Amino acid sequence: MKKSPDEIRALITLLGDEDANVRDVVRERLFQFGPEAEGYLREATIADLEGKVRIEARHILEKIRQEELLSSFYLLGLRDDAQIDLEHGAFLVARFGYSDLETAPFQRELDELAGRVQSRINSMPPEPSGRMLVEAVNQVLFVEEGFHGNVSSYYDPDNSYINRVLERRTGIPVSLSVVYLLIAQRLHLPIRGINMPVHFICQYYSPRESFYFDPYKNGRIVTRAECAMILQSSGYSFSEQSLQPAPPRSILTRMIRNLVLIYEHQAQNEKAVRLDRILKMLRTNG
Repeated sequence: MKKSPDEIRALITLLGDEDANVRDVVRERLFQFGPEAEGYLREATIADLEGKVRIEARHILEKIRQEELLSSFYLLGLRDDAQIDLEHGAFLVARFGYSDLETAPFQRELDELAGRVQSRINSMPPEPSGRMLVEAVNQVLFVEEGFHGNVSSYYDPDNSYINRVLERRTGIPVSLSVVYLLIAQRLHLPIRGINMPVHFICQYYSPRESFYFDPYKNGRIVTRAECAMILQSSGYSFSEQSLQPAPPRSILTRMIRNLVLIYEHQAQNEKAVRLDRILKMLRTNG
């Protein structure tokens, strides 16, 4: 039965009760309300209430959002590879780190970046080459906007959250590639991710032309021989499997796996465990 706003607000006030048993019961009831209580809990985190209520409300709100996120990943994992939307998945990953994330401003920014690339393409001769098209994206992203690989803080979790990549203009190979791919999708360019071990790259592919390039290195074109060298220098052997196209599920899995390793390294074990649970959903359900 749906609760009235007054009932929910009254329960939230009881989060400041002196009796720990009362607080425990209230916490559980508010959590069970789920999204129904979310707006009121958010209200409580900024309202002029005693500090204890604000803190408790924030904790419950975070717990509700994380449960919603798990449900979203579960449903995403049930889809066939062809039905998984990379953009939707990338913003779900970002919501793990930023649970109150509003995606619309970032999607508008991607639209705007794509529009600027389209303006460059419009000034090209008919049927431009793939290299010309990739160079148009490179000019907007890396020259005009200053996107770049985060060499100095490679293991910062924010490098894997697309909202922060867009805000800070920096990331790691897979996250910069995701930005590139989302712009390419908007422009219907034949560009796909390549799940190369150690270093994620992209490929322009068409019946007329095919080549690899590296968004982490400002979109520089890389040869197969250079890919082999990258792998061999890290102790991997090179084969055709090394340059397999990455469907969205594989890209999202790689992003999450990176975060698991980062949080384990930082001894943030609770986050690592929760992400590992998400990882299993994404892998097992597909």
